[in-house]
Amino acid sequence: MDTQHHDDTSETIPIATNRQNLASALEGLADGTYSSFSQASSATKTSRTTVTRRYKGGLSRREAQVHRQLLSPEEEQALAKWVGHLSCTGHPVHHSFIRELADEIRKPRLELEGSVPQQLGQHWVSRFLARHSSLQSKVSKSIEAARKEVTEKQLQNWFTTFKRVVDEYEISPENIYNMDETG
Repeated sequence: MDTQHHDDTSETIPIATNRQNLASALEGLADGTYSSFSQASSATKTSRTTVTRRYKGGLSRREAQVHRQLLSPEEEQALAKWVGHLSCTGHPVHHSFIRELADEIRKPRLELEGSVPQQLGQHWVSRFLARHSSLQSKVSKSIEAARKEVTEKQLQNWFTTFKRVVDEYEISPENIYNMDETG
């Protein structure tokens, strides 16, 4: 899980909680609940510096570094969505494949800009996966071993995801069919 240290303590706070706390601090400053940055910071356990900077229109660390990323935020979202769809359909998505997809996604933009493509770094895939917490690496298992470990909740999640994909792409029932693993 992604975590972040609070400036005033050694306490580790999950990033999602920290974002919620920051939003509460900013909202409280805007509606008058808090009369100062220090008060908002203390009440929400958020860094006073961050609250002050963001209240004055400053960017988050992530937003400020977007220009340094090799894929635009839209390209990263497209890649994350594609990787998610592949993994939901049971296709193993290796790090090398994610790297290839990233190169293919950014190629048209680079050609349009006339830019020389910069190589994706050795740890680019790991950082990409960290930025997209809905994706996570897993070690693949044989089908038989995997079947023994399936829980009812996993089945429900699979059917929920399947229904979402069918609805999202408006797939009609006559275009859905079954396959066995033996090919």
